[in-house]
Amino acid sequence: MKLPISLRASLSASMVGLALLVALIAIAVHAGLAVKGTVQQSVDRARALAQQAALVASSAANASPVNPNAAIQGDRGLAALFESALAGDPTIYDLGVFDADGFALIHTDRQKVAFRVDRRPGLDALTRGDVLRQGLLLLGPAGAYEERVPLGADQQRFGEVRVGVSTTLMREQLVSWLRAGLWVTGAALMLAVLVALALAQFLSQRVRNMMTGLERFREGEFGYRLAVEGQDELALLASSINALGERLEARARAGHVDPTELLVATGQISTWARVVSGLAHELADPLNAAALHLGQLKRKSKHPPPETARHLKVLEDELKRLEQIVAGFRRFTVLGEMRAQWFDLRGLLEEVARRAREAPDRRIEIKLDATLAPTRFWGDPALLRQALSNLMSNAEQAMPGGGRVTLAAHAIDDGVAISVTDEGIGIPEEIQSRIFDHSFTTKLGGSGIGLAVVQQVIKLHDGRIRLRSRPEEGTQVTLEIPVKSTVPLMVR
Repeated sequence: MKLPISLRASLSASMVGLALLVALIAIAVHAGLAVKGTVQQSVDRARALAQQAALVASSAANASPVNPNAAIQGDRGLAALFESALAGDPTIYDLGVFDADGFALIHTDRQKVAFRVDRRPGLDALTRGDVLRQGLLLLGPAGAYEERVPLGADQQRFGEVRVGVSTTLMREQLVSWLRAGLWVTGAALMLAVLVALALAQFLSQRVRNMMTGLERFREGEFGYRLAVEGQDELALLASSINALGERLEARARAGHVDPTELLVATGQISTWARVVSGLAHELADPLNAAALHLGQLKRKSKHPPPETARHLKVLEDELKRLEQIVAGFRRFTVLGEMRAQWFDLRGLLEEVARRAREAPDRRIEIKLDATLAPTRFWGDPALLRQALSNLMSNAEQAMPGGGRVTLAAHAIDDGVAISVTDEGIGIPEEIQSRIFDHSFTTKLGGSGIGLAVVQQVIKLHDGRIRLRSRPEEGTQVTLEIPVKSTVPLMVR
């Protein structure tokens, strides 16, 4: 039994895609930190050097107050400092001491000595703004900035020290940092892609084995058993298939096997196999390592630039959404499991509407009519929230050009009716009977699980679903849920 190419491809693509997203964010964070670090280190060293040169120059001038300029020019300590300054710092461009009129008394470029040298922009112009602006300054046309410290003797100012830095020199240091970081990130990305592909192959192989088991049962090989690996949903499904095989084998020995019953039973298990396949397609759950890498990136970048922070927030939200969906599907794969309790249904509807309004697509208007919804209702709020969220998402996707989605509730004879109505493209009549089937979907890249979840949730609440839709006139899905008047003694 071969697994459909689309499932294997989608598993691999989703896992590799998430690995690429983490790698791109890592590169962006590393580049931002490198730019910020290069600028800040260069500025700090320039300012420290300027203070040191000013201290030495002031000491020399104070030692000879009659002719401070000559004392500065002849000071050996200052000359030694100038000689070591350029060799000790890769981003320092020049260093000089100037008199009150701007003439160079001593300078690392001897051709400028005794000449007037114009001032350059201060270091504040380099540090001002966000990391994107700093990156453009470093990678753009060559420029020079300087730190200036005034000099004084006998409480009178007679000159200043200037320390210049070059964006060209800073660019060279930045490129060396980025090159080292890119090598490490590239190696990590290749490893992540290989792990993702291996996990996709491993998961698809497990699903393929289960489909093979079902085919063996259809062919009458009731003694065939699947290997149960781990304690996840696939292991639970494998155990269920083995239990089915044991029952069928026992009935075959007793001569009570009904081919029709076998077809129905294996069809149901096959449906669950498609559900698990869709689950793997939707979530790419094995990439839990992405959350760990995200945590590392956030710890290393405590104050990221706004654009990088936005990417990190998107990735964090998507990972949390995947975790919530996994938790919901784990409950969905266990038939009949429901954690019922008394809760505020009106508040739940308001929460679903509020979350839908927070979506980035401003073309969609969300209207809520929950005044008739009971504030005390018996059911599973988590499952109902998931079902309503799926319906709201489908409604919004049915209106690519914008429109209104109405979430409403009203009383019926034996319970409450909750409806989600859109003004979208509608559902063709010939496929309306299939939209709640597992793995049936009209969306490119979809799995058909969303509406299957809705149907399962309503079945667990002993309710029913009504669909009203016409092409180009919109769709209304109504969930009719009976009201419980008493609390059961035990709730699983």
